[in-house]
Amino acid sequence: MPAESYTDELIVVNRRAYHLSVLRLVIAIGYFLIQGIYFALGGSAAGLVAGPLLCVYAASLLAFREHNIVRTRTHWVLFADLAVMVMTVLLTTDGEIGVPLMLFHFLIIEAALLHGAKEVLVITSLSIVFYSAWVASGEGNQFRFSLSSFLFMLVVAGALGYYITFQSQRAEKRIAQALRQASGQSEADMVLAVESALRDLSLWLGCSRAVLALWDAQSDYYAICQYPPQRGASDPPAVEFDQRQEWASMTGAKLDFYSNDLSLVAADGRKAEREIDLHPYIVQQFEIYNAMGVGLRDDRKTIGRLLLINSVRGVRSSQWKKLRDVGHLFRDAVRHLLVVRRTENDAYERERIRIAHDLHDGPLQSVISFEMRLQIIRRLRDRNPELAEQEMQSLYELARKLVQEMRTFVHRMRPIEADESSLLVSTRRLVEGFQKESGVAVTMLAEQNGALSVPQQVTGETLKIAREALHNIYKHSNATHVLLALEKKNNELHVSVDDNGAGYRFGGKYSLEELDALQLGPKSIKQRVRGLGGAMTLESNPGHGSNLRIRLPLINLHG
Repeated sequence: MPAESYTDELIVVNRRAYHLSVLRLVIAIGYFLIQGIYFALGGSAAGLVAGPLLCVYAASLLAFREHNIVRTRTHWVLFADLAVMVMTVLLTTDGEIGVPLMLFHFLIIEAALLHGAKEVLVITSLSIVFYSAWVASGEGNQFRFSLSSFLFMLVVAGALGYYITFQSQRAEKRIAQALRQASGQSEADMVLAVESALRDLSLWLGCSRAVLALWDAQSDYYAICQYPPQRGASDPPAVEFDQRQEWASMTGAKLDFYSNDLSLVAADGRKAEREIDLHPYIVQQFEIYNAMGVGLRDDRKTIGRLLLINSVRGVRSSQWKKLRDVGHLFRDAVRHLLVVRRTENDAYERERIRIAHDLHDGPLQSVISFEMRLQIIRRLRDRNPELAEQEMQSLYELARKLVQEMRTFVHRMRPIEADESSLLVSTRRLVEGFQKESGVAVTMLAEQNGALSVPQQVTGETLKIAREALHNIYKHSNATHVLLALEKKNNELHVSVDDNGAGYRFGGKYSLEELDALQLGPKSIKQRVRGLGGAMTLESNPGHGSNLRIRLPLINLHG
């Protein structure tokens, strides 16, 4: 897992680098002493010359271990150590084989502590190839490749290439799988899926933190998702993305970059000028020392950015290329989320407009009428007390009507309590509440041989259709009786609503398509029926009521 703190991880890596530097110097001094003894016994002076050079090399790395090049270009140091080992092997006689063997072990430890399994495999393979070629030459220090060592090198190189490619593809597959699971899910599930993808991405590219920022400037929506998440181990998972106005600072024009120096202050103490759109607030918020990022674009419109933050070994162009290669996976997930949010916001806006219209056409008109009656009573109170008393009685009736309208309005605003196991139970509960609030009698007909179980999606939409139909009858038709019928037939749910009210202003029988073409009928009911792939007919007889017939499929639902 990525480190919880970049500073803590940096301390650990620096400590390891220091210990390795000391061990490297000890090996170099030991090699120099062995070569001195060998020379004193009449051996070759080549090793004695190489010994001091090896000591200078090791001492230099120890002295300059904090230098930016040494700290960030650790792979260069690793392969320099490999070259040193090759040199010592070429200068070694049979009696000194322990020295290069010690260096070989040092290389493996160095690769494991500061790099990873891939580097261990590289160093081991190259070392074995070199040793096999050296031994196969059979001519002491004269180095040449044999056919067997060359074939062995091809096998190792092929295995290594396959391993690196396989690791890369496996990481991309895990990220793609996690983001695919997010498609069509709730925002809470999407948060978990994106966190999982960011976790795999940060592990793959060796960074302490991964951040996905997404935004829709049109709706003033700015949010992020990050790994590791900023919550305690015992805290419940987040149910939505971290949406805050301050994340607007994530936006910018130059979003594609990689840099190993993001300090806010230059070496001369002045404010650093960077060719990167990374706001100082973001740099401070995430304690960024180095980072790489890509912008997420949808048809030339920027919808987000992906940031990989604080790699202890520094960021490289090869890592940035990998990040760009997987950027489209996150772009598709962000695009899907923003489309869903935009659709929800549009639905909320339409609902607010509808509520405003209902409030204006219903209770608000009664309040205005109430105010006008009060003014009339005030004028009549002294001139005609009897008429004022009559108006007062009329005002009482209006007040009762206003209270009834407000109760109905509030009742309609409440969410429908749907019984997941039975549409019949939920509809009866809806009808009972409507009769109590409106005073309109409702006769309900339904199958009695079961719970009228239908898919949950159909249950919720059917209840909303029934409530809308009953509300329209109460509000517009002045009906005294309604007949509501439910029936399952041939993999369809049949819903019918009949009333004895005034009917619609138009007369005749029309299908859903005809109602759309003529722009007639209840809009919200038509939208819900169409959304479920159903069919609908509406028959109106002005002055004598209306008949609504709806058929909803119970299989092959599309949403």
